[in-house]
Amino acid sequence: MITIKQIEELMKISSEKYPISSFYLGIAPVFLIQKKYRVLAKDLIKEGTSDLSRFSEEQREFTEKDVKKILNFINYEFDEKSRGLAIFSSIGIKLWQVYQFPRRIKGRFVIDTDPYTRPLVRFFDENEKFFVSFVDNRKARFFSSYTGIVNEREEISEEIHGRHKKGGWSQARFQRHIKNQTLKHLNNVSDVLYEIYKREKFDHLILGGSQKARANFKNIMHSSLQKITVGEIEGGLDDPILDLKESIQKIIDSFENKQSKKYLKTLFDKLGQKHLAVNGLEQTVAMLNQARIHTLIVKENFTNPGYKCIGCETPYTKEIKKCSLCNKKIIKVPDVIDEIIEKTWELNGEVKFIKKSKELDDLGGIAALLRW
Repeated sequence: MITIKQIEELMKISSEKYPISSFYLGIAPVFLIQKKYRVLAKDLIKEGTSDLSRFSEEQREFTEKDVKKILNFINYEFDEKSRGLAIFSSIGIKLWQVYQFPRRIKGRFVIDTDPYTRPLVRFFDENEKFFVSFVDNRKARFFSSYTGIVNEREEISEEIHGRHKKGGWSQARFQRHIKNQTLKHLNNVSDVLYEIYKREKFDHLILGGSQKARANFKNIMHSSLQKITVGEIEGGLDDPILDLKESIQKIIDSFENKQSKKYLKTLFDKLGQKHLAVNGLEQTVAMLNQARIHTLIVKENFTNPGYKCIGCETPYTKEIKKCSLCNKKIIKVPDVIDEIIEKTWELNGEVKFIKKSKELDDLGGIAALLRW
């Protein structure tokens, strides 16, 4: 899984002499049958290499080597548990970076003087970021969860160096010392957490630890962090990491389920009001092509073949001779849903993925809230 820092490092890479190949592949479960994703990969590469006239013969030879290396990886090394893949390759500058994702990413193959990172930036923008802080009176553990992967980030420990009451310490003085050390520790954790929040702008916060520790910590947290707290976990900081991750994922799943229900309720309410929402593939595409979609609501693994314009990349559900917007050629695509998602983003619309919903299934698996 790629990090924001790695994306920033990719953005610094450039080469005028040697072409850089950027390959993306999104894989719905249906494409795993008979390994159809291999055919999809070849089609994406074929489309991306259809016109190499701006490259020299030597550069085209380097690109062919990159393509061969990418296809070898897909055929023999790709982890079929992944739903998204990004590969950056350039034989000339010895670039080879592979990233696999738990969620789909729009398929594309681009050859240029630098890595094509826009899909990655969009991917991180559209997937909400969760941060988790487990606290007790002596230490803290931080976790982050982006795109369904929970990772431990760092640990802050601050031992409380209490002193025995012997040597002139009264019991009351000793208790005050312990209390002051605990408060100092919690303030330190709060400051570090707030600095991470300002730097990374995570969307939601989850608190973990004993009930008393969480209550004390919430009281001193910055108000910005209090506002984005969406759940709490009862657990010890020394619990096995697998148990902690399982608890974190349960909170995230519960929160995302509630959010999905809110969007679906809004959708059903507006479907009953004229011109405020549409459902089904054809109506959704029609509204998209009028730039009227505010929020696209789609089943996470929904796929459907269709068509798109080779010029403006406008999606179509039916084959026509030329694009109605730019008059360019229309080509067939294995999954028009990816094209709809990408076009919605380009038009500054939101995209909300729903994991499971019979109600959305009954609406055709896709719907949209409209701007006007």
